[in-house]
Amino acid sequence: VPLVWLSLSILLPSLSAAPSLSVGRPTVARALRSFRSMNSGRTSSRCAARVSRRSMGLGLAATGGLMAAGVRRAEAAKRRDPVNRPDLLPKGDMTPLIDSTGMLSKSQEKRVIESIKSIEQETGLKLRVLCQTYPETPGLAIVDYWGVDDDTVVLVADPELTGNLLNFNIGANIDLKVPANYWGRVSGKFGAKNYWQKEGADTAVVNAVNAIQTCVRSVELGVKGACAPGALSNLKESDSPMVM
Repeated sequence: VPLVWLSLSILLPSLSAAPSLSVGRPTVARALRSFRSMNSGRTSSRCAARVSRRSMGLGLAATGGLMAAGVRRAEAAKRRDPVNRPDLLPKGDMTPLIDSTGMLSKSQEKRVIESIKSIEQETGLKLRVLCQTYPETPGLAIVDYWGVDDDTVVLVADPELTGNLLNFNIGANIDLKVPANYWGRVSGKFGAKNYWQKEGADTAVVNAVNAIQTCVRSVELGVKGACAPGALSNLKESDSPMVM
């Protein structure tokens, strides 16, 4: 199982508090049954990874949950209690990037938001980025805030949650646009601990977004190669996404 899917399946806690979503494949009810079965030990890791990947928003319980009073951070992180903290959402107009930790500089935030908007305008893919340090996160509140659906990719950047900085939640329609194993390669390249500890978590996030923009633009225009493994090898923060 690719690293990104495995990490999501490990992270999923109880989802009884997950909000209802109108999604096409699979239905929320079916996804909840699968998740509950997984949490009770009756679902294989392969099936768990597949379901967490397909049920948009539901897998986002991995971003955290409500903490009981007096529970220490380390204990909560170990249990991965689900968080639902709309008070930690940005005020004002919706933004596709939430950085609750100050991971990115202001200039980096601006560049990432511009790239996200460009991706959506050009391809219809809705990339959303959440930089957090669990359990200080809006958690499940981002589902309604962003209107997460089958065309949404949520990138969660958290340096403490799994060891791999970058975790993805992938909408059911995304495979129609991007090769299924691409997200695992992005996570394995820029989210690897030896990479982000050397280059910085901010650089890892920016480079991942740049790589995604290059890939989805190319797919939209029928250009081959931008989503291939070798396309990630030489990408640097200073590199601009491919201009078509």
